[in-house]
Amino acid sequence: MPRAASTAPSSLYVDLARRLTEEINGRRYTVGSLLPTEIAMAQQYGVSRQTVRAALDILQDRGYVSRKKSVGTRVESVDASTHYVQTVDSIEDLVRVAASEIRQIVTVREFTLDRSGARQLQAPLGSKWLVFSGYRVDTRDGKPLAVANFYVDIRFAKIQEEVMQQPQVLISSMIEGRCNESITDVVQIADAVLIDAAMAAALQVPKGSAGLRVLRHYKNIKNELLEISETVYPAERRSLLTQLRRTRRGS
Repeated sequence: MPRAASTAPSSLYVDLARRLTEEINGRRYTVGSLLPTEIAMAQQYGVSRQTVRAALDILQDRGYVSRKKSVGTRVESVDASTHYVQTVDSIEDLVRVAASEIRQIVTVREFTLDRSGARQLQAPLGSKWLVFSGYRVDTRDGKPLAVANFYVDIRFAKIQEEVMQQPQVLISSMIEGRCNESITDVVQIADAVLIDAAMAAALQVPKGSAGLRVLRHYKNIKNELLEISETVYPAERRSLLTQLRRTRRGS
């Protein structure tokens, strides 16, 4: 079943995820042991069950724990792998993903899409964008996980300072908050690429090794394209998991 969207305050569940990670790394919970129940942790840490559940989502994505309804939350590793499985079933899940990897912007520039760029980004020829280029960084150790470019419709250039100052907040959330827009659809496209020399040096992987390119289009109800994100991960570090549920027709 797809996960329910979390309504827990982001700072609370991110802080709890970090604390639980430290306790697992410190061997308070050993491999194979079960974490306390959601109710028990909510009482222990003084937070809601929603906050506990959202924090456990992060730990599960990072490979620290597994969760089964009939068993509970089991510790699977005290030193989780750098390979992540990214589960995105809703727009709200992107907020949870943003809690585990944040932006590190290196350059900002204005850019008009030529034929090559329009084809690469599957966006309108001649459209104008404010482009933030840099990396997605692991919140645990600050190491680059991926090379990333974020394209924001030039009409929303006023959010530039916020994008730079709040790397943990989704750019789409800033567009909604500051620009009187509502993002109703996110289209995600993933394809295989080869890591070029510049990306290889930044990500510390061999030149020409396999990569996973994730392109996301953020659209409003009018199907207008407001933002594009283009992220390239080393294939060994990232998987994407999509769950599909059948819609039952009424009899």
